[in-house]
Order: sequence, then structure tokens, then C-alpha cells
Amino acid sequence: MQIIVGKSIQNQLAAGTLRFYYRQPFPVDVASRLSQDEEIHRFHMAQQRCIVVLSRLYDEAARDVGIQAASIFSIHGMLLEDTSFVESILSVISNQHTTAEYAVQTAGNRFATAFADMDSPYMQARGADIRDISNQLIRCLLDIRTPDPLGNSPAILVSDELLPSEVMALDRRKLLGLITWHGSVDSHTAMLLQAMKIPGLAQADITPSWDGHPAILDGFSHCLYVDPEPEIFRQLGLRVPHNLSFPEDQAMAVAAK
Repeated sequence: MQIIVGKSIQNQLAAGTLRFYYRQPFPVDVASRLSQDEEIHRFHMAQQRCIVVLSRLYDEAARDVGIQAASIFSIHGMLLEDTSFVESILSVISNQHTTAEYAVQTAGNRFATAFADMDSPYMQARGADIRDISNQLIRCLLDIRTPDPLGNSPAILVSDELLPSEVMALDRRKLLGLITWHGSVDSHTAMLLQAMKIPGLAQADITPSWDGHPAILDGFSHCLYVDPEPEIFRQLGLRVPHNLSFPEDQAMAVAAK
């Protein structure tokens, strides 16, 4: 058994299989074969589509988890139309003759880095919001859907970070918990998880070799038990999920209970 310590998002428990999610890079071309005006038009069309997507996410979140959590997507809508952000994108298109998606990626990285360099943890966490709206814009430009990495079975999801729109794309009946290598307890993702009553652990140093291993996320103690011993389940008042697979010696102990 291994014990990993992180920063808890919520005082809850979850037991399940670890499933690692690696966000794939977008297939972004740098140079454009279109005119600058055509690329600028592509950007504005994607911006309008994103506004519709964010409106839908707001309505879904308001219905499922309340107005306060839904306000995340109102903030994203304002960021999407922020003059400095938009002008930065248009400047890259015009001055470097790039594709709109490359310009969004470049400007998004620049703004996210600026937030990350601020002293306030709250403002640092806003970098994730910039990454989220940038990704949304690129998906609209490339006509790519937001992925749902949970598949057919419930799991504790592990990723470098999960952005608010990505959380909303998940089948939340299957999301037992969320663990991130990075992320922040001040992020809007943490706010969504709290509203959804889903436990989470940020800034946890968890190794990819544990993909598919059973685990217990203990939000009360700010830790994750990987390959937990049956006694840990009893101490925490948890039943052993029937679909968990354990190393042979632990499986025998579970069967004996």
C-alpha cells in the first residue's frame, strides 16, 4: 500500500479504480493558407459558437449544482470577449499570418502564464480559466468535442488538471473523485467539485504506473491510499467495491471478510 498526500478539495471519501487521463495536444497548424481577413472571420465565428456553448454550460450547471457554481461560465463568457485577450489573438493572426487556432493557443498561453506569475493564489488559479476558454475556442475552430475519459465504468480520475468545461462533459455518475498533479483548491474546478459533492485532491504526486489500481481518496486526511489494505476500508467505514481488483495477497484478505 502507498499513501500519497495532497491538498483536499472536500471532506469526503471515495473508493474505486484509478483512471489516468492525458489531454492530447490539438492538431494546430501554424501557417495559414487563408487570408488574414478569412482567419479573423474564423476566429469571430468560433467566438460566437463558444458563447453559445458557455450559455448551455451555464444552464446545465445552474440546473444541476446551482447558480453560484454556474457563474463560472458567466465569467468565462466575459473572458472570451475581453478586449485585451481578443486583441492579442487578432494581433498574432495579423502580424504573423497564422491560423486562428494557433493565435488562440499563443495568446492563451501568454495570458495563462501572466496569471500564474501573480502572487495571489486566487489569481494564479484564473490561469486555468484562460486555458479552458482557449481550449474551447480551439475545439470550436477544429470542430472537436470535449472528451469524456471515464468510459463505461466508474473511476477516480487522475490528470495534470481538469478544467471546468471538462468536468461538465463527464458523466458525473461515474466520477468517483478527481486527483490532479497540479490544479488548485482555489480553482473553479474545485468550486464545481464542491457543488457536485465529489471529493478531490490537488497537487498530489501520483505515478502513472498506478493506472488501473484500486485506491481510496480520503478528503478528511488529505491523502490517497493506493492498493489499500482491507483494514483501511474498515477503519474508514467503507465497503470494498465489488469491481475493484487487488494484488493476490490482498484479494485473499478481502475475500475472507
